[in-house]
Amino acid sequence: MQLALNISHAKILFSVMVGTTLSFIAYLDYLSANYVAFLITASTSIMSLINGLYLAVRKDKHQANYIEWLFMVLLAGFSLLVSSQDQGQNIYWIYFYSIAALFLFPMKKALFLFFSYVPLALYIIFNFAPALEQPQVLFTFATISTVAIFLAVVKSRTNKLLEPLISKDLETGAQKEKFLRLALSTEITRAEREGTGLTLMYFQLKPGYKTIHNSRLNFLQQVANAISSTLRPFDQYYRVHQHGFAVILPHTTTNEAIIKADVMLNSIGHSKHKKNIQLGLSSLNVGDTSDTLIFAAKQDCKYV
Repeated sequence: MQLALNISHAKILFSVMVGTTLSFIAYLDYLSANYVAFLITASTSIMSLINGLYLAVRKDKHQANYIEWLFMVLLAGFSLLVSSQDQGQNIYWIYFYSIAALFLFPMKKALFLFFSYVPLALYIIFNFAPALEQPQVLFTFATISTVAIFLAVVKSRTNKLLEPLISKDLETGAQKEKFLRLALSTEITRAEREGTGLTLMYFQLKPGYKTIHNSRLNFLQQVANAISSTLRPFDQYYRVHQHGFAVILPHTTTNEAIIKADVMLNSIGHSKHKKNIQLGLSSLNVGDTSDTLIFAAKQDCKYV
């Protein structure tokens, strides 16, 4: 699940950098006896560092980003409170919002947050900034926001261009389904040449089974973790149809695959979704192709 972890690492780095920078600003506010700004800045710094720690230690790297949403709400409130102090000397806080939104959130959510914040930013500028500095502050806010949006657009387009080249599913760490048949054909050829066994294992949630998206996704991630933790270096697993996994097990008989499946299922732990898992196995026979193995595994799916 390397790609997903890299995204999480970037958010951790951002949180640590923000927390460290705000700690320095809080220290300067304290030295200048600006205690209200010091308390607000120090609180935000601590919150950012806690967010980084939370991202680093949580087991599920794809949990809903409630902490990030809370951070943005508090950042908006703090920018209003701090800017109202000392004749708007701390109005630079409004510059952080667009950068944080476009860094922590996908493009659409980031733009929603940014445009929701613009009226508050204009209110702060025209009510708390000194009259002679208002054009400069407005220009700086617009410039920083434009650069942040431009970088977010570049990031979004780059991700779309690179997506076809990424072999792993970002949500579960499994290989993508489009690579399954090619890999299975390769293993079939190897097994026939070496005269060894080959088994294809299918895990899937009950067809048509629906529940809350985050709940289903969290369970699929549990299944993916259970599968990946028991695989050998030469085994492979793929996410199929968005709600299941196909596992290629070279040098494996049907009985050995059943034992391995039991280990995987026991590793999942307790979940209300577990009763909706179906498991199917198909072993290589003479004349089999990737399509026939996949079809046989699907047909063999039974509730565990």
